Amino acid sequence: MTQTCSHSTKLIVTAIIAIVIISALTAFAYHNSNASLRDAVQSGLKSTASVMATQISANDLKGLKPGDENTTQYLAVAAKLRAMRSMNDQLLNAYIIKVNTTDMSASFLVDDLYPLDPSGSARIGQADTSPDKVQIFEALSGPTASPVPYTDSWGSFMSAYAPIDDTTGNTYAILGLDVSENDYVASTTHGAWIIVTGIVSIVIVLSALYIFGRKTDQESPKAP
Repeated sequence: MTQTCSHSTKLIVTAIIAIVIISALTAFAYHNSNASLRDAVQSGLKSTASVMATQISANDLKGLKPGDENTTQYLAVAAKLRAMRSMNDQLLNAYIIKVNTTDMSASFLVDDLYPLDPSGSARIGQADTSPDKVQIFEALSGPTASPVPYTDSWGSFMSAYAPIDDTTGNTYAILGLDVSENDYVASTTHGAWIIVTGIVSIVIVLSALYIFGRKTDQESPKAP
């Protein structure tokens, strides 16, 4: 009787250890897989922002001031942003931000949602209160992206930024791109197969331990 209890205890301990190890490996693989996807999506966003920024001339932005939203100059830039954005269905918004390094402020210069969505678009000079302030200012030196999705007064997004340089190579403004948080999350959580594999592995190990335990019990000598 003592030998049987000892054997059962060993099997239970072995099963627990196996579950813990397989669960840990599954969680590690799932995390790494999604981390790779997040890096790929962020890199793609930064590349898209960088390419689009090269298509905007700083000269087309100079002189824009609050109230100029219906001018030919503003509408032409907004239309160009919309045309480029339309090539990627996941992009919700493209806009241009002017930054002031003196007081570390950022304000909108052009929003491609205007004039199609006047109430949902930012106006010239409107402060950008996005939590991505660090990334926006870092974009003065090169493409950046949100570290994680964020929520502001416009909604929940993942964004990328790239510098718009003038003819002298100096950064005049920042181009911003938004994708929805839902689309971003959907694009970076494709590891369901890893979880399924982990569950199947646990079932197989437990089944093997159960069969082994039954076989051992049957082969054990009976007490007289």
